[in-house]
Amino acid sequence: MSKTSILKRVQEMTRQAQEREAEKLLTLERVKEAISEAARQGYSRTVVAPTKPGDLTKTDTARTTVAQLQKDGFRIEWEVRLQPDNTSYQALIVRWEL
Repeated sequence: MSKTSILKRVQEMTRQAQEREAEKLLTLERVKEAISEAARQGYSRTVVAPTKPGDLTKTDTARTTVAQLQKDGFRIEWEVRLQPDNTSYQALIVRWEL
């Protein structure tokens, strides 16, 4: 097996793992649940963060959810959060100021 095919294979494995993680955390339904819970507590924003380091911003799930939330008028940002072990992850911040 050539280096190129190994590289492509592991890149695809990584993409699939990221998509699976995004499906656990960033579906529109799950993010709306987080929004509702935060609103019930009187907050005007919620943060949805993965439990593992990584970047889920480019997954189909994240893109679809963000597009729908923006269409609904929410303000969206991604914030890089650095862990003590120097790994990082992207947290989704959803805002709905009064």
